[in-house]
Amino acid sequence: MAKSLNTRAHSAKICWQVIDQGRSLDGALADYVSQYRPNPKDKGFVQEVVYGVCRWYGELDSVASKYLKTPIRKKDRVIHFLLLVGFYQLRHLQTAKHAAVAETVGACKQLNKIWAKKLVNGCLRNYQRNPAEVADATSASHPKWLREEISKAWPNHALAIQHANNQRPPMCIRVNRGFNTRDDYLNQLKDVGIAANSDPYSQDGIILDKAVNVSLLPGFDLGWCSVQDTAAQLAADILDIRHGHHILDACAAPGGKTAHILERLDNTGLLHAVDISEARCQQLDETLRRLNLKAERFVGDASSEVSWPAPEDGYDRILVDSPCSGLGVIRRHPDIKHHRRPSDIAALNRSQAALLENLWGLLKPQGKLLYMTCSILPSENENQIEQFIAKKNNLIICDVKHPNALELKHGLQTLPGVHNMDGFYYCLLQKC
Repeated sequence: MAKSLNTRAHSAKICWQVIDQGRSLDGALADYVSQYRPNPKDKGFVQEVVYGVCRWYGELDSVASKYLKTPIRKKDRVIHFLLLVGFYQLRHLQTAKHAAVAETVGACKQLNKIWAKKLVNGCLRNYQRNPAEVADATSASHPKWLREEISKAWPNHALAIQHANNQRPPMCIRVNRGFNTRDDYLNQLKDVGIAANSDPYSQDGIILDKAVNVSLLPGFDLGWCSVQDTAAQLAADILDIRHGHHILDACAAPGGKTAHILERLDNTGLLHAVDISEARCQQLDETLRRLNLKAERFVGDASSEVSWPAPEDGYDRILVDSPCSGLGVIRRHPDIKHHRRPSDIAALNRSQAALLENLWGLLKPQGKLLYMTCSILPSENENQIEQFIAKKNNLIICDVKHPNALELKHGLQTLPGVHNMDGFYYCLLQKC
């Protein structure tokens, strides 16, 4: 394979790794950056194309089938993804048409598939002469089972959710109030030419008019702010944190919510951060190090044991940011559409139930536990709470309200495309 690949060749390889081989999108992009050290322009282009192909795969795949006489052989699937890279540029980007075609065709040689140049060139130029349409591109870009689940759960919002899943999300940041007020940080953004506004639905949030590299954010390396969606920021608000509290973050990595809780504690109280993965705990360590925050962190399975030194009288607050399908954050992680399977849900449901059962005993009387997921499926959310409270007689469900969320019988739900944030579920329980 050619030593120096152009951006289209890199994009095709990454898409192939993610969609066909099951690699995480974040991991594949990180490897690309560390191995090839692209300049910012090339890195940005590859990221845009890879995210775009993952979002619009169903649509692009349908377009490709209209110009291919026969499917491309499995051993040459990277060329199929190269075609999708070409179609994505022609359908969704402002890339000059001649450059999109020429660079994509040129990638065939770099991928050691010289034979494919004629095929790729023919398909892309045929498309330019006679662009194929897809009846419902948004729905086509969701697996059938996922479309059905969304429609069953949210019939009045299904189209809005699917549409939002395929859009670029806004860049949201959380101001570390230990360094600046939100108003002060908005002024600092203005001073460096970054347009932004206060997030109306979170206490510490700012929404940028346009995404930027984090290196351009004032004081990012010093811990002045973090990148975090509005919906994720609501956790610290709902958890009702007070100075001096002893808090457990039971599924803590990679640490965004852990950090937000610590910022609210303002160097008072105690926080235990637990996660089942040592590798993810290292990510948590990096997050806290950048923000100059400290927590007692432990590797452990919070669903089956208590392997860390929990306080004898229990915790004042417990956050259960439960492992879930992630179907509420597809717009930020479009590879979820390709990796998640219907069979995953039952296993996740068992893990969620076990977490609730195991951690409830660690909560002190009058303490509060926040169960949350980044899912939009009732089976992971309200149904879990229904089943849990049916077995307990020592709890109440706190009456939590938010102006930009759906109020369910038990808890709150945000939906992408409906609430201008990711899809999250929250239910705050208090022990009697």
